[in-house]
Amino acid sequence: MKISQEAVTDALVIKSYGDGFLLIQSSNQPQQQITHNCILTPEGIFDALDLNRFDENISDTQIKKIKSFQADVVILVKDDGLTSHSIKITHTFAQYGISLEIMSLGAACRTYNLLLNEGRKPILLLDLESECG
Repeated sequence: MKISQEAVTDALVIKSYGDGFLLIQSSNQPQQQITHNCILTPEGIFDALDLNRFDENISDTQIKKIKSFQADVVILVKDDGLTSHSIKITHTFAQYGISLEIMSLGAACRTYNLLLNEGRKPILLLDLESECG
């Protein structure tokens, strides 16, 4: 059995998740429940961009806001799987030098925590309102 120790930092980690919510916590703060669209970074929670408008015509303003977080990996939470639409989004982000992954909520939460534990900086683009529905 392999046991790994989680790194202790002030970063926001995901403690649990379910339909339309996340529970997050850092080492120096109580747990918080997120039930709205937002951008989750290791440093904080930020207002979401209009996630339903992420397509090949994404605006420069949206790209600049995401790029300003200087993330190693950007994870867009979508449960509709890999579609031609999501392939176009990934290509658009790549043109701006941003590594974008599209995942279901569960996979995104696990990947976010794993990347944090590796000392990398992930961000989640959360569309929780559509996760509920």
